[in-house]
Amino acid sequence: MTLFIWRFLSAVSAVLFVAGVIALLCMRLLKNKYYHDFHEDELLKSVKTTNSKNFIYLTTGETAKFIKKYVICKTLYDKFLICNFTKSFEEISFFVVQYNKRKKPIQVFKVTQRGAEDASRIIALSPKCQYVNVIICKADENEINHNAIRPLSITKVRVHAAIKGFMLFLSLFVMRQAIIELFGGIYTLQYLENFLNYSAIGGSFVLCIIYYFVDVLCFRRRNLNQTNGGAIEYGFI
Repeated sequence: MTLFIWRFLSAVSAVLFVAGVIALLCMRLLKNKYYHDFHEDELLKSVKTTNSKNFIYLTTGETAKFIKKYVICKTLYDKFLICNFTKSFEEISFFVVQYNKRKKPIQVFKVTQRGAEDASRIIALSPKCQYVNVIICKADENEINHNAIRPLSITKVRVHAAIKGFMLFLSLFVMRQAIIELFGGIYTLQYLENFLNYSAIGGSFVLCIIYYFVDVLCFRRRNLNQTNGGAIEYGFI
């Protein structure tokens, strides 16, 4: 191939790489879907102390039968949540869905507490959290909600990994061309037609295939939990 063709292929690879980045940002393949829409709970009162400001909210729906209210405590550096139960439970589980100031979900915790008295233990919240919805999951023998997040299709995980793998190949292709152009000088075309150059391209392709399988397997091992709603971002406490 001529030097022009190599440069043309590198330019096309760079364009496709940028297109892949835009596609991943727009498609949001790994974005979580929620069974429960945001509900603005009634603010009962707010209490300001020396070191914090506490906001007490009333729960609604099925949750109110087991958790009557919760307190969001905001200090200078941290945010905490404490739930007030309607009675003592041998075991109680509930989801804490956290929202930012635009009321968009940012994280979900599943809390399980055994030997619960009248209140939960202190639950740390994200610094970005502004609102919370508490959703009852299980109280003793009563199962109310199995999950708060819809299962994420493994197909989406595979498509996401495939696009990232292809982008890795494109980036290596462009970097290889740039290095040869930078140090090759008048011998650039000879280096491009060398067996080592084609070996580097083949090695990059194999590396991307390996990356695809590793990415899918790591994602499934880290986030895929069929009994708790699929691929999710739970922080279990």
